Formats: sequence, structure tokens, C-alpha cells
Amino acid sequence: MLLNRANILFLIVMLLSACSIAQNIFKAKTQKGFEALEIHDYFKAKKMFEKTLKKNKASSGYGLSIIYARNNNPFYKLDSAVFYIQLADSNYVFLSPKKQEKLCELNIDALAIQLQRKYIDSLCFEKAISQHSIEDYNHFITKNKNALQHHEAIKLRNSLAFQVARSQQKSVAIKNFITTYPDAHEIQWAEKLLDSLIYKEYTTPLTIKNLEKFLAEQPSNAFFSIAEEQLYEMATQSKTENAYFSFIQKYPNNTHSSRAWRNIYSILTSDYNPESIKLFLKKYPQYPFLHELEKDFQLAKAVFYPFMKNNKWGFLDEHLKEVISATYQFINPFYEGVAAAKMNNKIGFIDKSNKIIVPFKYDEAENFINGLAVVGINEKFGIINKVGEEIVSLIYDEIGTTKNQFISVELDGKYGFIDRSGKLVVGLEYESVGYFNNGLAYVKKGNLYGIIDTNLYYVVKHEFDWMDNLDNDFIRVRKNDLYGVINPKGKIILPIDYQQITELENGLAIVVKDNLYGYVNATGEIKIPIKLPYTEGVLNWALFNNEGYARFTIDNKIGLIDSTGKKFLPALFEDVGVVSKKLIAIKRNGKWGFCDYNAKLKIPYNFSSVSFFKNGLSIASSNYKYGLINEAGSFVLNPIFDNLQWFHDTLLLAEKEGLVGLISIDNKEIVPIKFKKIQLTTDKKFIQLENENELIYQPIDTISNP
Repeated sequence: MLLNRANILFLIVMLLSACSIAQNIFKAKTQKGFEALEIHDYFKAKKMFEKTLKKNKASSGYGLSIIYARNNNPFYKLDSAVFYIQLADSNYVFLSPKKQEKLCELNIDALAIQLQRKYIDSLCFEKAISQHSIEDYNHFITKNKNALQHHEAIKLRNSLAFQVARSQQKSVAIKNFITTYPDAHEIQWAEKLLDSLIYKEYTTPLTIKNLEKFLAEQPSNAFFSIAEEQLYEMATQSKTENAYFSFIQKYPNNTHSSRAWRNIYSILTSDYNPESIKLFLKKYPQYPFLHELEKDFQLAKAVFYPFMKNNKWGFLDEHLKEVISATYQFINPFYEGVAAAKMNNKIGFIDKSNKIIVPFKYDEAENFINGLAVVGINEKFGIINKVGEEIVSLIYDEIGTTKNQFISVELDGKYGFIDRSGKLVVGLEYESVGYFNNGLAYVKKGNLYGIIDTNLYYVVKHEFDWMDNLDNDFIRVRKNDLYGVINPKGKIILPIDYQQITELENGLAIVVKDNLYGYVNATGEIKIPIKLPYTEGVLNWALFNNEGYARFTIDNKIGLIDSTGKKFLPALFEDVGVVSKKLIAIKRNGKWGFCDYNAKLKIPYNFSSVSFFKNGLSIASSNYKYGLINEAGSFVLNPIFDNLQWFHDTLLLAEKEGLVGLISIDNKEIVPIKFKKIQLTTDKKFIQLENENELIYQPIDTISNP
């Protein structure tokens, strides 16, 4: 049947009316849901919202999100709250303005939905934080993608994941972290840690074999350079020429092969002698720093002299040309080609080209001896070589000379010995030790002294209360308050039954027994019988002098004996002084004069002090002033100086008012008396003139002495 226009219009009106009625019904149910929600009737509210959800996703989703977000009802479930608020949000934007206006009557608009969404996100984030697990953070990150806390959750997740991976201390865990979280803020630290763990896994235990494998398989690892150095230290721990050369041959590409070469050079040229450099070059023509040797060869021959200008120190060459400018606070002379220097209150070492070979970082430093030097910081001491390597860490309270095979060390009041590589070869078990001399050293333990050799075996067991330094074969010992002498093998040279024994002086030593004294030689043979009466001070004034004479006393008068015990000068004097070619200085009544070898007075007792005669002249003093007298006892240079000393040939070092200069024997001023100190250089080529802020030189051959 065909519908006419009236019927069609009627149907349209009926349909619109039905839709309107349906919408009103849904609106009524939604409103009832919110009304139930207001009175916390969650069952009814949930039922109403679920019935209208299909038609009103925005409003019903919004309502359901509120129910699931509240923890005061049995439906509390944040994941569902997230789902429904996101559903409401995604559908609201597609509603017509008219429908959005209708929702406003229920207090639902875009702002309300966003606020609810933020609220639910915050609840979810708080839950993730409280659980603090990677799984919970990942859940939040996945479910709450547009949450304000999304980025923070990622940061927290990554941080926790890094902590978990790091706690495992395994490279595979860190690798997984880097792969899983490539954008994590911790990636930089993870990569460093990964290198560290890989290095640790390869090199535990730390052996040469493990280091070799690590270096071969992990060339880009951040710890590659550390492993190279450790390999160098382990392979060359004996610090010998052979060890260094073996390292060079086996690991030619190791960064530290150059250090090994320089150590070989330092060992073979420790005396910094041109001949040593020649021999080194002959032995090692493949030395990679050949270009340096010619300069070293020339510098090894050069003699440098320290000078001071404006209170700063530098060096001059043999032509007194400035070769190292005065920039240092202080310098020592060159030893073995290097000199200790001070800058910014710290000590380092420079070579003759002014190159810094040891950084300025030490508080104290000794000169190099046999290629090694003792250095200290904060009163703790160690040993360095000329490459600047710390052979011995700065841990000891005291370190002895480095000239020997074994070096004494002290820590916390206990002594022992290390070898030249720094290895402790004799434990810190002694109360005192001496330096090794001729392969022997004394050691003290339990308050008793003994002797060990370089094999670290006891040559003499601990049995003495005291023992001399082992400077020669005449070793004085004490036991039960009596003295004797042994040789380095412990053989008795003099029995232990003397009251006193002195050191050897000019071949003879004083021995005291039963308050008498005599003299013995280095083998213990009695050269002058023990018959001379012992008095206080004998051990000081009765030793033999360079001329072969010694004082003796009778009735408080002093004379001289020769090395056979024969009286050379009778005991007639208050004191006896120097023996010159013709005359002997003698003293009576507090004044000095001279007699001949027959004790006949030649120069009267007119002087407060006298010296030996040189070229017929003696330095003598009168009224605390010094001058020169001749063999007749007459002043040829009046006593006008505060002090006077022979300096060089016929020159005299004269002092007035605390300043010194040089004069001739006829009182001609050669160098003005205006310096604090004047001395000859060790090679006797120059005189060194020093003042408060200046130290200069003058060639000795330019000094005239008419």
C-alpha cells in the first residue's frame, strides 16, 4: 500500500517523538546514576551507567570512572577507572554542541572529564610509586599514556631498572638494560659500568694471561688503558733491564713500551756518563728515542752550576752562561743527570734540558742514587725512578739510602728491608736496622743486635747489646757493658772485655781496660801496650792525627807519642796542637806558641789560637782578632779580622762583621768583604759568591794575587 504525504509526515513525527522519548529515558537513567552516586549507592549507580553506556559513552563512562576510582566501594579498580575515563574523553569530543550542552546539566564538560582523568592518573601513579617495581611502572606507562606523570614514571622505571641491573654486578644484566631502555638517562653510566664489569669479568683473577685476553678482545673498552698499565706493572715488577726488554719484545704495541725503553735507558745510564750512553746505544741501536741521545751525550759532559738571582734559582754552564733560567724556589745540584727543584712549595725533578721528568708534587725529596730517589708527602715516604714511576708507594715513615741492593724501611716503629723493585724482602720485624755495607747490615730484635747478609741469612745471630755501623771490618760490639770487636763474619778480633773502644782513626783505635789505655790496629793487634793512664776525655783528644801523632798525658801535662808509642814530645804542656814541618803548636797558661821537635820554644806564648804553617805562615789570633804570623812569630798580616781561613793557594777567606771576602797574604782585597758565603766549586774551577738574594760565580783563574 502506498503511503501518502500525510502518512509519511505522521510517521516522521512519531519517529522523532520516539527518539526524544528514548533520549529522555536514557538521560533520566544517567541522571539517576549520578544521583545514586551522590548518596554512595554504588550498586545502583553502576547499574544505571552500564545500561546507558552504549548510548551515552561520555556521561556513563565518566560516571563509571568515578565509581572505579573510589576505594570506598567493592568496585574499586583503577585500571577500569582509566578505561572508562579515557572512553568518556575520546567520545566527548565527537558530541554535538547541543549534546555537550545537555551534559553540562549533569556537571559534565571537557574540563570535568580532564580533571577526573588527571585525578585517576595521579592515583595510578601513586600506586606505581608505592609498589615501586619495574612491572608497575611499565603498567602505568602503558595504560596512562597521556598522563602528566608519564615522563616521570619512565624516569623512575629506568632508574629502578638500572639499580636492579647494577646490583647483579654482571655485564649481561647491564647489556640487557642498555638494549631494553636505550633512551634512559642512565645509559651513559650504564655504558661505563658495562666496561667496568666486562673488565672485571675478564681480569678476575688479575693475571697476565687474563689481561692479555682482555686487551685482545676488548680494544674499545674504557678500561683498556688501565689494563695496559696493569700488564706493564705485572710483567716488569722485578724492575730489571731484562724484564723491561722482555716486555717490549712481547708487547710492542702496548702504550707503556716507551716507558719500558726509558727505564732500560735509565738503568744502563744511571751514572749519566757519556761512556754509559755510548754503551747503551751499542747494545740497543733500535732505541726509539735515538734523536734524544746526541743531546743527552752532550749534556752528560756538561757541568752545570746552580745560581740565584732575585731569590730564584737556575743553572749556569761552564762559561757562566744561563742555561736554565732562575725560576725555581730552590734547586739541588745535578746528580745522575737530574736535579731536585722546588716550585710552588712542591718538589719535582728536572733534567739538564730543563724538562720536568718528575712532577712538582712532593714535600721532600733526596737526590737520585743508582737511579732511584726517596720522596715524601705529609711525612710518608716512597721511592721513584727517573721515569717518574713510584717504585715504592708513599707509605713508610722512613727509608734508607737507595745505593744498595736492599733498602731499609721503617713503619710504625718497625724496620725491615725492600729490594730495588719495592718488594718487602725482610718483614717489618726489627727494632732497628743499619744500611747494607759490603753486603752486610746489622739488625736489632729483642734489644739484641745481629748481622744479616744480602741472601738475608744471619751471619751473626742476635747476641749483642749494641753494634757499630758496618762501615769496615772493624765492628765494635757491646755485651754486658763490655766492648769487643768482631769482623763481618762474626769472628772475634778483640775479646769482649774492654771498658771502651773507639773507632779506628788513622789506622789505630783506643782500647781501655782496667783504667789504662793503649792502641790496636784494624786486625786487633795491640800496637801500643795498654799502659797509659786513662783520664776523662782521652777518647776525644788522644786519637792519632793525620801526621801520625797522638796526645798523651802525665801529671796533667800533655805531650805527643808516635804510632809506635815512642814519646815524640815530652808531656810538658797544657795542650799540644798541630804539627807542622818544623814547629809544633803548644799551649801554656792559656796561650799558644810554637816549639821545635826538641821541645825548644821558638815562638812565645802570645796567641789565643794558632793553625798549621803553610808556606811559612800560620793563622793566629790575638784579642779575638785574626792575622798571619811568620815562623819568627811576628805578624805579617795584622790581626784585624773576625775570622781568617786558608782558601786557595795563597788566598785567605777573611771575615768582618758577619761578611766574608778574599784577601792576599799582604792584605790586598781580591774579592770585597761583602758576601755572606764564599766557597770553591767541587771542581775548583770557580768561586761561589753568595748573598741574601743572589749567588754568582767567578772563575778562579781570573783572580789575581800579586
